[in-house]
Amino acid sequence: MEELLDKLRAAGCKVTPRRKAIIDLFLKQGGIRSPQDVQEILNESIGQCGLPGVYRNLETLASCGILFRIADFGSERRYALCGVDKTEGHHHHIICVSCGKVGNITNCQYREGMNIDGFRIVSHLVQLNGLCESCVTKKTGYEQ
Repeated sequence: MEELLDKLRAAGCKVTPRRKAIIDLFLKQGGIRSPQDVQEILNESIGQCGLPGVYRNLETLASCGILFRIADFGSERRYALCGVDKTEGHHHHIICVSCGKVGNITNCQYREGMNIDGFRIVSHLVQLNGLCESCVTKKTGYEQ
């Protein structure tokens, strides 16, 4: 937890009780959460939280690299805890479309400033969707 709070401070953001509660929620319960899920859990644990404030805090935690927003075709925002390993650095995510398990992909070949087919990369977002080993086994009865 302290490592994530340091990350928040390093980004110039305040450590508030609500942000600590959100980080704690993702650390303890994991998974992918919508702002409505987060609001419901926070209302039970720390008292009344407005949905606009929950959205703002989730976006702040995402901008600091503590959470990440799931890229999805639906209109609902969803978030998950980003990898907490200090040595990870630049990485992307793979998400199990069945159970919501999140993994990290660390071997990205793209870097800002690269040129590809006449385009200079200024930023990029990569998310892979698939089935984790456990879900593949459940669905097919065979291990990978």
